[in-house]
Amino acid sequence: MSTKLTRRQFGLATIAASVSSAQVSNAANSKSLASTDLQRLYFESDATDLASHVRKGDVSALELLDEAIRRVELANPIINAVTLKHYELGRESLKHGTPDGPFGGVPFLLKDLGVQLKGTVTTGGSRLLGGIKAQRDDELIARHKAAGLVIFGKTNTPEFGMALTTESYMHGPCRNPWNLQHSTAGSSGGSAAAVAAGIVPIAHATDGGGSIRVPASACGVFGFKPTRALTPRSSGPSMMSVSHALSRSVRDSAAMLEYTAGYSPGLAFVSPVPVGGYLDAISRPPKKLRIAVVLDEPNLKLHKDVKAAILRTASVLEGAGHTVDTASPGVDFGALDRAQNTLMVSEFSHGMQGLAKAINRPLDDSTLEAASLMFVEIGKNLSAASYLDAWYHIQSVTRKMAGFHQDWDIMLSPVTVTPAPKLGAITEREGDTIKSYTERFRTYSAYTPLQNLTGVPSASVPVTLSEDGLPVAAMLSAAIGQDALLMSVCRQLEEALPFDKRRPLLV
Repeated sequence: MSTKLTRRQFGLATIAASVSSAQVSNAANSKSLASTDLQRLYFESDATDLASHVRKGDVSALELLDEAIRRVELANPIINAVTLKHYELGRESLKHGTPDGPFGGVPFLLKDLGVQLKGTVTTGGSRLLGGIKAQRDDELIARHKAAGLVIFGKTNTPEFGMALTTESYMHGPCRNPWNLQHSTAGSSGGSAAAVAAGIVPIAHATDGGGSIRVPASACGVFGFKPTRALTPRSSGPSMMSVSHALSRSVRDSAAMLEYTAGYSPGLAFVSPVPVGGYLDAISRPPKKLRIAVVLDEPNLKLHKDVKAAILRTASVLEGAGHTVDTASPGVDFGALDRAQNTLMVSEFSHGMQGLAKAINRPLDDSTLEAASLMFVEIGKNLSAASYLDAWYHIQSVTRKMAGFHQDWDIMLSPVTVTPAPKLGAITEREGDTIKSYTERFRTYSAYTPLQNLTGVPSASVPVTLSEDGLPVAAMLSAAIGQDALLMSVCRQLEEALPFDKRRPLLV
């Protein structure tokens, strides 16, 4: 794949293909939209709109699936967002009609990490898991299917989600649709790129340290990290990771949360679900809120376009009637980073050793990348006492943030220090230590792990484009369990800053 294709060249190729390519099988009949009308409808609609058109009979679920497949085949050779194609599985799911649910008939992609879809492989971006098929659907997949989503593939991710850029050895780099030389971030980079490029309006994602919000920021889409354990598939004893989605619109994210939120049997934590629901919360403006703008923690020099975007967001919120002021929760981010590294590496190492034993495969350079092997080895030598020390420190930070959110309803901060970096800028390098490896990530985004470690909900809302044409976002966070409130503020910003109408030139 050439790395020198410009946005203009890709755009021209896309237009030509859209006009001249034959529709894939079963996509046309006498009552169907003309192919150009279908393409326009798919391009301009969010998932909620598409499902409404299916219910009204304007378009069939099979036509939407075929259009999604057409877009994969057109865009994927350039951006490498989709790594596993389950086209026939998607078609098979429609043989008995359109599934029920709020997203009935909407094409959907899973992140190739942490989920089990019966009869398919989930690689985690790693050679270690190649060829191992799931024997059943897990709980999150069951909820996706209950919502009516049509699953037809999986998206690119770094190996086991342990990087902030999607550039795995197994699947290769995922390219940002806004600029092919730049990263989509990670670890949900493939899902973010697929939504930004118009392949799907919404895609599955997970966030263990920023893996929903940072790719959302890099690719100019909406990314919401729910409260810890609000949705199934939270992982590890610390429960830092939580599953949700990346989407074109806030309402799609809210509707998805309606169907996926709720206790999953076996989880060690329970998160409250609001009585009124998330869609109800975004149906009206939020009450007057106290919003804290946090720019001095951690102490990093922000890119001027990022800082301008945060200040613009603060101005919009103040204009909407909220009380907005600068504040600092007083978190020692250096100590927090060290605690996160201890938890992350301990849990990863233990998990990899157990997985290797279960599938009878070695942990060596034939199955794992160098950074993953480094984490495994470091984790073997960490003591239970160091793990508990890290856990207790994070609990103290959790209490500090709980106190902060008694004074402030919403915290407004950057998602990242800069717009998306170039490919290769923050990847693993020969001679890396865990300190050098993770510090490269944090020069790009040191802000997002705080919300994973303390369990609070957090969202990345696209605001503008940088001078170089890359998306820039703002991050909003709320107290534990205040997902509906946070979603309503995001909706208010979406209406004031209608970034969802923008698309990269190459789609």
